[in-house]
Amino acid sequence: MVPLFFILTVIGVVVFIIWAARTHRRRLVANLTALADRLQLELVTTKKPLVGTERRVEGTRHGKAVKFWTFSTGTGKTRRHWAAVAVQPLQAGGLTFQLETQGFGTRIAELFGAKEIQVDDARFDAAWFVRTNEPELFGAALVPAIREKLMAARESGAKGDFKLEGGWVSYAEQGNFATEATVRRLEGLLPVLFDLADAAEVCAAAGQG
Repeated sequence: MVPLFFILTVIGVVVFIIWAARTHRRRLVANLTALADRLQLELVTTKKPLVGTERRVEGTRHGKAVKFWTFSTGTGKTRRHWAAVAVQPLQAGGLTFQLETQGFGTRIAELFGAKEIQVDDARFDAAWFVRTNEPELFGAALVPAIREKLMAARESGAKGDFKLEGGWVSYAEQGNFATEATVRRLEGLLPVLFDLADAAEVCAAAGQG
């Protein structure tokens, strides 16, 4: 006969899991709704088979498309959840770039042949590992105002990468929008994303000239 204590424990665990999931969903929806209201964007909800309900905030600001969303990488024990924000340049040509903080990962990348560019700003070069397929154009586009915003982002806790790929300038970090601090941090990165999108447009125009 199964002990009553064991049965009650199992029931308690199940109830807790259901409560935690519902609390997480309420916080997520509340945070995204508030974000959409502040930025005058739209909260979009999509139901997908086997995936469940996906929520994202999207729309247009300053003439450019903007979106906030989540995604996952890996499977099983290596599965990671990410919160992301992106701005779409009006044109980017064939430009790609990635800015990540200097560290162990970038040193390993260099060992495998990754090449970074320098912008003759000792403080910035020591903090950021910058890769691009247009070193001269993008290096020149990283003007002091953009570098200062990137430094401020790093100092305020942004540990993810800034990149241009697939036509979007994006930033992503591990986490989700149920955490208000994550929402505020990604929202606060919009100015530097807009600046990087503008820089991509400048590079695209210069490349056509």
